[in-house]
Amino acid sequence: MNRDSLRASLPALVAHTIPKNARRIHCSYFDDMPQYNAFGMQIDPQPAEGRVVAHTDEAFIVKTDRTKFVAVDKQLATLSPAMDEKVRITPYARRNFVGERLDATKQEELTTADGQPYTVTRITIGGSPPRIPLASMPSCPYLADLVEQLEIMRTPDGWRTIAIMLVDAKAKDIEIIDPDEDSLFKTPPEISFAVDTGKFSGRIAVVYDRGYDLYSVELRIDGTPSLALRK
Repeated sequence: MNRDSLRASLPALVAHTIPKNARRIHCSYFDDMPQYNAFGMQIDPQPAEGRVVAHTDEAFIVKTDRTKFVAVDKQLATLSPAMDEKVRITPYARRNFVGERLDATKQEELTTADGQPYTVTRITIGGSPPRIPLASMPSCPYLADLVEQLEIMRTPDGWRTIAIMLVDAKAKDIEIIDPDEDSLFKTPPEISFAVDTGKFSGRIAVVYDRGYDLYSVELRIDGTPSLALRK
């Protein structure tokens, strides 16, 4: 979906739905591009509801408020609704390993020094990168570095981290191999996940090769590697 061309044609597309005294319209775009707030921080859009008021070859336009609209990329939508049909759009949102949105509010019950309870509501604008839930911190520094890199390194789309990509792949049953210094070559550090996607179902393992100082990514079915990549 070409945002620039759609933005230029939007006033004409939605003119019949805008009040005569409206001076400005606002449109959000649900496509495959990252979105940012006024502070330049990456955000995940919230679901939106409204009626379909226009169609183009690439998108359909939904009116969500008096002068607010959402443009939805048809290639990403699960259906192409008819004109004037009421719809609810749920865009992609990054999540953590328990399924919560990264920008979800969190409440914490605290107590003052004199014993009075109070509630603190926390929200992180743009969300916090998800941490891989391990039963304990690795003792092997190379494994600890590997886990940290999975949590902070970006995927090629520039939107997600590798950890978020694993969440999207339904990663679960996390296992680690945490060797001591003397066993690094015989038993390489490793973290693996059970995943289930449209392209692969099995275990994916990231293994550190100390000798070559590189990572191997293995796709395993029933414990047997079906594909291995090194970097």
